[in-house]
Amino acid sequence: MPETRRSLLARYAGIWGALGLVLLWFALARSGLVGRTLLADPLEVLAVLGREFDPQASQRLLPHVLGTLGRALLGFAWGMLLGVSAGLLLGRVEGLRRASAPLVEFARAVPPIMVFPLFLVYFNYADRAYVGTIAFGCAPVVAITLSRARRRLGGVSFELLEVFGASRRARSLAMLMELSPSLLLAARVALSLSLVIAVVTEMVFAPRSGLALGAYAKDAEMAFDTPAFYAAMLWIGGLGFALNALLAALEHSLSGRRAR
Repeated sequence: MPETRRSLLARYAGIWGALGLVLLWFALARSGLVGRTLLADPLEVLAVLGREFDPQASQRLLPHVLGTLGRALLGFAWGMLLGVSAGLLLGRVEGLRRASAPLVEFARAVPPIMVFPLFLVYFNYADRAYVGTIAFGCAPVVAITLSRARRRLGGVSFELLEVFGASRRARSLAMLMELSPSLLLAARVALSLSLVIAVVTEMVFAPRSGLALGAYAKDAEMAFDTPAFYAAMLWIGGLGFALNALLAALEHSLSGRRAR
């Protein structure tokens, strides 16, 4: 029996940890040790989340979630496209990599929120400003990761494929399989960044549509609506967790296929 209990604890450690955190939150909120403007009651937060099932509710969170998720995923897609293209090119052409390395490192060091006002003006305050800022934050990280991985690849195996008459498509597929761990690592980092940048930019300047988790959280904070603020926080954390779990599952699946 003790062994079974230990195995259950080890297998579902994440669930037990989350449950313990919720219980601690409930105890602190009900104890009165922390003020309601700092720590919302879990039942009040649950009531805010429950508005999604009320068609008559005027302050539903789901439209804001979809707005933020759409900007984050679109910016992530552009960041991956630009970053992968640049990373493969820089990893292949050594002279170009050395010449552009300072620029790429400089772009990675600049906080995306600093270029956000420039994108706002350039794109006339449209949603493309948010997408462009997200892509700006993700692309350098992806490019640096992929360029390093491309340089580490052994050239002999690819030369042998060419000698034995392998098609260009087959050689590209072999390279993609070799680069897949680094590509997925870059994607996981970029996906987390994209959601963070999306929320932060929305908190700085609300989109014209007004449908944004960042803007919703900022309005709740200014109105001292702590339950709504925590509900937005839970949605943001849940989205990040779910997206990262999807990529982790894909990475695990590809690793299993490579091992076989």
